[in-house]
Amino acid sequence: MRKADSLRQWLTAFLPDLKTHPDRLQIYVEGGQISTRQSRTLSFAYAYTLKVGIWDFAGDADTIMVPMLAWIEKEQPQLLRRSDAQPFTFEAELLDSEASDILISIDLTETVLVLPRADGSGYDVQHPAEPNFCDAFDGVTASFLQGFGNAELLVETADPDADLTPAIPPDA
Repeated sequence: MRKADSLRQWLTAFLPDLKTHPDRLQIYVEGGQISTRQSRTLSFAYAYTLKVGIWDFAGDADTIMVPMLAWIEKEQPQLLRRSDAQPFTFEAELLDSEASDILISIDLTETVLVLPRADGSGYDVQHPAEPNFCDAFDGVTASFLQGFGNAELLVETADPDADLTPAIPPDA
């Protein structure tokens, strides 16, 4: 399951405190299952709830939620199209006036392609990327990735009409 490691790397990159104190980030899988059908391959899909614990966090919750949404847009974009408009849930325990423990729960899936080798010596396993829905419609260029994190631009576009304003203003 590669998404747990991907999210760990993503959050560590955007929350410097987690790089300094890696023990404050805990990621684990809960309630996992495998989906598959009898076919010519052994391909399958993981389905699980990823739990993300950020402990003793002394910042604004927005600085966690915005990178989470950007990661979801990249790694599990269908969560942003859910009819209930709720891509994940969270719980927070306020430890004092400055710090809190935050536990995020995200229901994820991962497709695993298992293909037999031509020489019969075993199998090759691939984890394909999620489909990119950002460019699904002409003229749609916006994405969560186009700006956040101290107003630093993360992704640029060749579209001269695109508005790449930050999601969180620097003085917020």
